[in-house]
Amino acid sequence: MASLDESKGVFEFGCGTGAFAASLLKSCLPPDCRYIGIDIAPRMVRLATTRLQPWGERAKIKLSDGSSRLHEPDETFDHFVSNYVLDLLAPEYASAIIFEAFRVLRNRGRLCLITLGHGRSGVQRLVTELWERIWRLKPEIVGGCRPVDLRRLLAAQEWSIDGYKVVTAFGITSEVLVASRHRHLGRLQ
Repeated sequence: MASLDESKGVFEFGCGTGAFAASLLKSCLPPDCRYIGIDIAPRMVRLATTRLQPWGERAKIKLSDGSSRLHEPDETFDHFVSNYVLDLLAPEYASAIIFEAFRVLRNRGRLCLITLGHGRSGVQRLVTELWERIWRLKPEIVGGCRPVDLRRLLAAQEWSIDGYKVVTAFGITSEVLVASRHRHLGRLQ
């Protein structure tokens, strides 16, 4: 859905150990594509930096300062990816990151997100309800994660949803979303 094989620049928010980035660089991204990943955890930055050494200067890992402002120029990337990070963030912070994704993406750039989602039926809904209750009472039990409705998160800004899929494994639901940016920054500011 994301057409990452056509990318000239990928930004990953919450790169973790760099395993996803290494997979992209090894088998999906074109040889001239550059990758920048950020993470708030110094240990993750060290692990990702080591893991991505084979790609030299084309793959960079940076330590995030924790602010919702990304320190990248406007309209720089073709893809903005984030896997299971927005479900850790406060809703206002997640919205700010989505705005920043819009800012750093080129026109027709793609936002590619995966988060913990809401169950749609039966056992899935039960698991979601239980998860949310635990999260409200003691979020550390569920790793601080809570289900997120990605389409609702994007509704406040102008995105074109290219693909959306709900995937459930062992009663736990994930949302996968790919959206495109079709307006220039000047029209939103």
